Amino acid sequence: MTQSNPSPKLVSIADIEAEANRLMEPSIRSYLNYGVLSGETLRANVDAFKWLRIRPRYMVDVSKRNLSVSVIGGDTIPMPIAVSPSGLHKRFHPDGEFATGKAVRQKGTVMIVSIASTVAIEELAAAEPDLIKWLQMFIYRDRNMTIDLALRAKQSGFRALVLTVDYNARGLRYHNIKSGYKTAHKMANYESYNISKDVAKDTNWQDIRWLKETTGLPVVIKGIVTAEDARLAVDNGADAILVSNHGGRQLDGSPATLEALPEIVEAVGREVDVYMDGGVRTGADVFKALAIGAKVVFVGRPVCWGLVCNGSNGVKQVLDILNNELDNYMTIAGTPTVGDITRNHVRYVNDYHN
Repeated sequence: MTQSNPSPKLVSIADIEAEANRLMEPSIRSYLNYGVLSGETLRANVDAFKWLRIRPRYMVDVSKRNLSVSVIGGDTIPMPIAVSPSGLHKRFHPDGEFATGKAVRQKGTVMIVSIASTVAIEELAAAEPDLIKWLQMFIYRDRNMTIDLALRAKQSGFRALVLTVDYNARGLRYHNIKSGYKTAHKMANYESYNISKDVAKDTNWQDIRWLKETTGLPVVIKGIVTAEDARLAVDNGADAILVSNHGGRQLDGSPATLEALPEIVEAVGREVDVYMDGGVRTGADVFKALAIGAKVVFVGRPVCWGLVCNGSNGVKQVLDILNNELDNYMTIAGTPTVGDITRNHVRYVNDYHN
């Protein structure tokens, strides 16, 4: 990435995005900002929020607000905003995941650490022992390596496993070919294994119970966009669902996560936590996702933009902006706690024109 001093006039996520794009080398910028094929799902993730309107309720006592929520593993976090997994953070700042972890720990929320981190599980745990850490991983062709990675995380104080299920083949990312994208950074967690790192193509839903029973950790299933798969995941032991389409980087033409969220909440939301990521750029977006039924909203690209702009302080600024905007929206909309935000607080645009 290009090294430069960030502009001091960064007050919104859009400002941080623009500044990060100014600072990044073209191939890194292309890698981070694009999806697969035509980018239909990537754009839909962002655009879906535009189709919802917020319905405020007034004459409500909002003198005190409480943005805290509980998550799996028994933790309570001070805001319903957390960090999605993304790999190789040293592409965006020399301090990599150390910088991200520091900022997330300062905010007291959850960091889902990518198995493709440039910092090893044990190194991050030693640097940030008080950080609420979940490990994103896959089921690999070598099942022994799968369990070994999970147990390394458990021994390092990670509270949960986040099993990505939408990566049975790599999406067609033509933009990487066009930009000549390459990285010299290594995935630190794989360096001790002299075996294939290929993700298994013969997985099934019963693997959730196998992973839980073998490790004793709760398991979040990431990559779900249908009620049918959410039902199967929960029936086979999933402790939570993270509605995600891999940031539009896998199957172009799949639904935006906000579009998929209602059917998944309806199917399993009374039994397990339902989280979501994808396209969140403002506190208003967070509010809308909570109203539709998400328990916590995770963000990915904005965190990377923050890293590019100002390392750990940039990540913290991203989280501060989203938190402050959400608090402002909750105040004006008459919802002093996250639990007060209901489906009645949003309506689809078309409902106003029928």
